[in-house]
Amino acid sequence: MFSTISWPLLGATVLGLTVSVSNAQGTASQWCDSITDICFQRYYDEELNMGWGYLFPPAASAPGEFVGLFTAPVSAGWVGNSLGGGMRSNPLVIGWVDSNHTAIVTIRRTERMDSPGRLEGPQITLLGTSGANATHQRIVYRCQNCTVWTGGSGGITTQLGYAAHGSTKPTDVTNADSTIPQHSIAGQHAFDVSAARSDSYSTSLEQLVAAPALRPPLGDAGSPTATAAESGTTGNPVACANAPNPSFALTTGKGWVATAVLGSLTTPRGITLDSQGNLLVIERGKGLTGHRLDSDGCVLSSRVIIEDENLNHGLDVNGNRLVASSSDIAWSWDYDPNALTASNRRVLVTGMDNPGHNTRTLHISRQNPNYLIVSVGSNGNIDEASIRTDSGTAQIRVFDMSGLPADGVSYTDETYGKVMGYGLRNDVGITEDRAGNIHSIENSMDNAYRIVNGERRDIHTDNPAEKIYNLGSPASPSSFFGGYPVCYTVWEPKDFSNGDTRKQVGDWFVQDPSNSTYNDAWCDTYAGKPTAVLPPHTAPLDLKFGVKNGDNNVYAALHGSWNRNPPQVCTRPSLMWNFIWDFVD
Repeated sequence: MFSTISWPLLGATVLGLTVSVSNAQGTASQWCDSITDICFQRYYDEELNMGWGYLFPPAASAPGEFVGLFTAPVSAGWVGNSLGGGMRSNPLVIGWVDSNHTAIVTIRRTERMDSPGRLEGPQITLLGTSGANATHQRIVYRCQNCTVWTGGSGGITTQLGYAAHGSTKPTDVTNADSTIPQHSIAGQHAFDVSAARSDSYSTSLEQLVAAPALRPPLGDAGSPTATAAESGTTGNPVACANAPNPSFALTTGKGWVATAVLGSLTTPRGITLDSQGNLLVIERGKGLTGHRLDSDGCVLSSRVIIEDENLNHGLDVNGNRLVASSSDIAWSWDYDPNALTASNRRVLVTGMDNPGHNTRTLHISRQNPNYLIVSVGSNGNIDEASIRTDSGTAQIRVFDMSGLPADGVSYTDETYGKVMGYGLRNDVGITEDRAGNIHSIENSMDNAYRIVNGERRDIHTDNPAEKIYNLGSPASPSSFFGGYPVCYTVWEPKDFSNGDTRKQVGDWFVQDPSNSTYNDAWCDTYAGKPTAVLPPHTAPLDLKFGVKNGDNNVYAALHGSWNRNPPQVCTRPSLMWNFIWDFVD
């Protein structure tokens, strides 16, 4: 059966990390700074009260450089951009202010979805009017040798990326090389370099070089003074005494309330609760931390359980067994929930590293605690090799931990790693129903198209759907085929008309139906149907069944994607389905 409900793209605060992901692809427009009277091409997000501005010299002079400007509420942790649109393999300019309102700016780069390191070559210089006043911060910088590079987009074109963290600053706010916490807002916007060129570039640059830093109580930062956290209703319970205030309003569905419980975390990614109700958190660049909670869920005390900066996402605990992972290796520990300690680390699975989706989801079967389920995402948007089970990407495998060699096994070792499902592009969320069946939730592809009569039609705004799959019991893995990288699921049937085959929600489609082998009919025959479909570009990151008596729902947390304009239009803030129990009872 299929679920075709829709809902709002949510912002959510979890453990003090505010996630307010925008998937809008807006356009930069002219904006004149009230402090300097210099006019920039600027992309502005009104809800976040953040702006990203650019000023370029005339085409014939000062090639390879520009002046950039970030503005944000003073409470924001950091603000940055990608000069090539996407994060990977492109220059990333990142700025913030320290506790003394002094501005810091750095230029970084990464080939992977992880914390970027310093980029050598470009020269980044902080300019005057940078700093903060009582309400806003601003970073004004000159970027030289910054418009062309090797890899990524190869240079500044028609798309720029933007990112920020709403509350958490870099680990060492005085150090330009400090570790940067993962963004809580990110997206891309259209950009026209020619519109950003100014004949007065040299004069404007001289003005900014000579200008003083911004300090309280000097003027405002050229943006409205109200922040997103100051508007709207929250309906939150009494806040935990030692937790930070959310950077943005928390909005919940009817009958639900929410509050921040923990802050000052280092890029938190994986969370779970142990048998004693302690909160465990994977903090990238730090390790695993444990937090004792009171009856209201507020944190009483915290400690580092495992110090390992390689841990990046995967985490699960069942009784006295704890598992966690880096992008390449999954380990287990003997775990004591009363003492909040982990010992006797053992390697379980290796050889999972890839340059694409580099987080690993781990799940210990509750029905058979020796079974470890491990998900590895695709190696990019379209991973052609993943149509084979031996690729080791875009698939979910199960390992019997009781029979693994002492030094672990390779993920693709078919003697130990049985394929539960493959052709699953990036199934980050994994859960288990009360009958012991494993369910996964998939992030489908970006930039979808359909070729009709030799014409390539862009259908990416409303297709393909995200999906939920039932992969069955880990005790009898069936190598379920989810269709990727060939077969995708229809969300908007109107995109398949005007000379194309009539489609319904949930039908399969391929991007090029003229392919003699991989076409719609092939998908109908060989690809396994999902149990539910979700709107495109909602980017689900987790899936959980209700645990309270009478709660017959399954819940999905949605991250949001850059690859849709306008953002996904939805109708309700709580994400739940009650269809799963129909086939697990």
